[in-house]
Amino acid sequence: MIAYERDTSVRMRAGKNQHEMLVVPETRREMEEKYTHLTSSQRAALERILSTHDTITGLQGVAGAGRTTSLAAIREAAEHEGYEVKGLAPTSRTARKLAESGIESGTLRRYLNAGEQPDRGQKKRLYVLDESSLAAAKQINEFLHRLRDEDRVLIVGDTRHNETVEAGRPYQQLQEAGMQTTLLDEIVRQKDPTLREAAEQIARGDILPAVENLDRQGRVHEIVDPTERLTEIAREYVREPKATLAISPDNESRRKLNALIHREMRQRGEVSNEEHKLRVLDLRQEMTDANRLWAAQYELGDVVRYSRGSKVLGIDPGEYARVESLDTKGNRITIERENGEYQTYDPRRLSGVAVYQEVECSFSEGDRVQFTAPSKDLPVANGELGTIEKINDAGDVQICMDSGRQVAFNVREHIHLDYGYAVTSHGSQGQTAERVLIHVDSDIGEQLVNSRFAYVSIPQHDVQIYTNDRSKLTRDLSRELSRGTATESQEQQPAAPKVKTTSARHKVHEQEQDHAHGIGFGMAH
Repeated sequence: MIAYERDTSVRMRAGKNQHEMLVVPETRREMEEKYTHLTSSQRAALERILSTHDTITGLQGVAGAGRTTSLAAIREAAEHEGYEVKGLAPTSRTARKLAESGIESGTLRRYLNAGEQPDRGQKKRLYVLDESSLAAAKQINEFLHRLRDEDRVLIVGDTRHNETVEAGRPYQQLQEAGMQTTLLDEIVRQKDPTLREAAEQIARGDILPAVENLDRQGRVHEIVDPTERLTEIAREYVREPKATLAISPDNESRRKLNALIHREMRQRGEVSNEEHKLRVLDLRQEMTDANRLWAAQYELGDVVRYSRGSKVLGIDPGEYARVESLDTKGNRITIERENGEYQTYDPRRLSGVAVYQEVECSFSEGDRVQFTAPSKDLPVANGELGTIEKINDAGDVQICMDSGRQVAFNVREHIHLDYGYAVTSHGSQGQTAERVLIHVDSDIGEQLVNSRFAYVSIPQHDVQIYTNDRSKLTRDLSRELSRGTATESQEQQPAAPKVKTTSARHKVHEQEQDHAHGIGFGMAH
């Protein structure tokens, strides 16, 4: 990880002042004349980004500052200069959001898995990497090693947003290493001036005055009992369900809230009273890449999806299996595959694995739902929302997506479906709604309730906060929580004693060089 982080910074610095301006002054003036509706902050950002001489540059956009509009103008200007503009994002949902700016977009993971090699016959490219705080250090490093000499990169994000669950925080590290970064900080989302003031306070990190401001506006509600609190959120949701989103920090409360809102929607006739019980898969979000390496982190009955497959085990990409037994001492798990065969392996030997629990969910026609995994066949993105138009007990579902497109399938063919009323903070990142109901429980802990949760959740058009303890709300939402980098961890350690170089040490050094050049490598323990 140290090698990845250092090499990423080295490559960014090596790209400084290596090019002509991204866009010539004449084109920039044309864009200014065309995009007269841009704010002064958006105009300044456009001018600085389009005039950069660097290979890699950054755009730091606070929540609600009109990032999509700015990217649309950047795309048009770059295409005018002969660039092919390609969008990448850490998740399929954020890729869909990026596509709203007119940029052809896909996920960073899919781009890297495709093993794309430089093609000298293609024209120069401008890559726009959005929501980069959710990208892992290894991914960013591998991506930068795919660039051709004439390619340029705009890395877009916000250091105050939620970070990736995987290792590293490359976006912030690149800024600290000297990446030219333009700030887009004029909030345009909120029409209510008092709510805009609170959003600006949140953006500056002034949580105390922001919460006091929201409280004075009657937007903070204290309900001590957890069941009553979640029930009240559900009732408030149903009072005006259109364009409303509920945000809860943890998966357990999110599930309870979704079930309560579904019940309230049935009782008030907002959805069909007829329910259809279907078995779906619920992602174990606490299972990071690191956790999935160890048998002790799995549970009997877990459903495992192998997105990359395994030639050694004969597992095809996209295949599912169920965990049947665990050997924690030997670090081996036994799975039952779809063909009925049993297979035992060391989970450290596989990558591209997702772990789910099978749960029963009751859906009705009219229910808001979200897809919890992408599908090329439908096609849908992870986190994409829609409304059930038709459903039966056999699992046949027809959904009208929020985009207006209709998809029809059987749940057995795509078992990744959940209610779409309430989402976690990570699930809400990049989404906007007319009305947001935020659940904040002071007992959940700083890992989930902190300043990042506040920053992602609060800056919306209309906000209501429900908490168990008003007196602790400011403390909870002010907590700073950032993952350290591998480089920082090394710098905090005492200096290691000097040792003679051995053949084994040479081998480790070679592996580190492979890391730095984005080359795949085997596990070393």
